[in-house]
Amino acid sequence: MNFQPRQTVFTRDELVAQLPRLLAVDSPPLEVVEFGHCDFTIQGTEQSIWAFRGYKRGFASGLLFWVKCLQAEGWESEHAQRTWCSPLNGEDFCRLVTHWSRELLKPVPDFLTHLDSFRSGLQIVMPVGGGCDEIGAVAELGEAFVAFRWSSSA
Repeated sequence: MNFQPRQTVFTRDELVAQLPRLLAVDSPPLEVVEFGHCDFTIQGTEQSIWAFRGYKRGFASGLLFWVKCLQAEGWESEHAQRTWCSPLNGEDFCRLVTHWSRELLKPVPDFLTHLDSFRSGLQIVMPVGGGCDEIGAVAELGEAFVAFRWSSSA
């Protein structure tokens, strides 16, 4: 397994600059697996998790893929200005997914943890106010992009 990133999937500056254009583009097929409040071991939790996969034949870039992931679950685009991004290697991507999904009753989809064809990754932190952050990660694989997003309404 090659877990060392070659390059970043996209940058924060690219996200902010291209967001209006990419929001208007129709989304290619996107696989979405959602875990809601009842899917966690702690009753009454206000956490949610989304797992996404999209194939490169439909997504021209990791940035388009990430924007369509956010749109699929109703993300507010005004948070883009406060977003920060940091490159991730494959091990760190898996570690982030494992950490933020540890309280799920069921495991996340295998496509988030079996990264044999990992090429590059990115952690995205989206401050949403009230001291809360939403955590995301996107990875470029050989034939697809995958993403993970954790949010809490607490």
